[in-house]
Amino acid sequence: MYADSALSLVVPVVTIALVFLTRRVVLSLFLGIVLASIMLHYHNSIIEILIYIYKHIASVFYEYQNDTLIINAQSLYVFGFLFILGILTQLMSYSGGIAAFVQWARMRIKTQRGSEFFAFIAGIVVFVDDYFNALTVGQVSKSLNDANHSTRERLAYIIDSTSAPICILMPISSWGAYIIMQFNKNFEGDSFVLLFSSIWGNYYAWFALLAVFLTILWQINLPAMQKNQNVDVSEYLDLTPHTGASVWLLIIPILALLCFIAGLIFYTGYLEGGELSIIGMLGNTDTGFSLFWGGFLALILTLLMSFRHIAWQDYKPIVQLGISSMLPACLILILAWAIGPIIKDDLSTGVYLATLSKAYLESSTINPHIAIVVVSFAISGFIAFCTGTSWATFAIMIPIASSLAEVNNVDLILVISAVLSGAVYGDHASPISDTTILSATGAGCSVQSHFITQLPYVSIVAAITLVSFGVAGGLDSVLWGYVVGLLLMFGVFFVFKNMYGDNKNM
Repeated sequence: MYADSALSLVVPVVTIALVFLTRRVVLSLFLGIVLASIMLHYHNSIIEILIYIYKHIASVFYEYQNDTLIINAQSLYVFGFLFILGILTQLMSYSGGIAAFVQWARMRIKTQRGSEFFAFIAGIVVFVDDYFNALTVGQVSKSLNDANHSTRERLAYIIDSTSAPICILMPISSWGAYIIMQFNKNFEGDSFVLLFSSIWGNYYAWFALLAVFLTILWQINLPAMQKNQNVDVSEYLDLTPHTGASVWLLIIPILALLCFIAGLIFYTGYLEGGELSIIGMLGNTDTGFSLFWGGFLALILTLLMSFRHIAWQDYKPIVQLGISSMLPACLILILAWAIGPIIKDDLSTGVYLATLSKAYLESSTINPHIAIVVVSFAISGFIAFCTGTSWATFAIMIPIASSLAEVNNVDLILVISAVLSGAVYGDHASPISDTTILSATGAGCSVQSHFITQLPYVSIVAAITLVSFGVAGGLDSVLWGYVVGLLLMFGVFFVFKNMYGDNKNM
């Protein structure tokens, strides 16, 4: 209905503006859904508008197809996993595992910088899936970061910057498998080689990781990060944890969580695809199923280990607290998953932006080697930012950008790198992105404070990335793009170090 109209931008722009103005993500998302329903059904009765709102929120859980009830198992699995993760965290806390780990780790990691580097390295290691990364790295790092007085917002930024950016750089991941499937639809030849070749030109992903490294190394806290510290961080129940516990009460549950989920990711992929290749298994994996049942097995193991350290009457409040701590994240996720298809499909925001950019590029007098690469990055970033999904952006922009590159004899690999980079930036920065929500959940801070504190860092990186793509397109050289980009990265962050780093932070 709005595929050819700028009105398709109204809902995402208003929703994101409301997040800034109200700092209430749930309210902003809900009002966005209401606004979309009015725009799409203004000529109908109020009853039809309310039915539209209900159907899209309910579609997160179920929908009817040909009078048949279809349960959305993936959503239910993810919500179940979040509840399991909340309970698991409380069990590790009140069994004394977290306290023992902090005591052990503080003998070896005694600074805020060291604990943040620990989270950074953990985020790089766990690269198989972005959901898996965002939720488990927080469980590993949260207690140590708290002990060394690092804020939850800084931890959320580290987690978010080592989820999507890492997954896009690793062909052997769920992201790599999805992109390869998109390439198979649009190109002939070896899609894995094409994806592997695009990694070196993915400036945003590399620069995002470098930005986190420099932020930790120089302890840079930009004004937004200084003003938002541990916002809405939930406190534990007033229970007395067992003081004589072992560090293994944390290490074994975390290792079990990692191993069970990773094993199920590959196993479900093998069952569905029937092939033993890593890419084939990742391309057919059932992530939701793997998260839930892997988490459930880890939870059972943790319960068995905790019986000696937790009083029987404490289990009920522990379970209640674990579940309640995840309810805000689940509510935000429900509304984000409800508004995503509305923006993407019903309002056709991505299609409008892609069509607009294609028309501009075809009529532009600017050097196509610069224009196509730069606009591919910018439009991909804006689509992903507005829709909250990079995967849908890949599907929309890869065929458009590649066809423009072919017609204008522009380096195809560089253009694909620009699309992938832009989509990751938009996903990384968007307040309605599931990885943004889950990174905040993993770190245990509010979604809005994570979004507000992270945005300046990632947008500065995006601006530098835009310059690098312009240089690379103009000079037809990925290397020169890195030379200029790295000079800018180190220069800008060194200035930040002198203004907001080390002894000038918090």
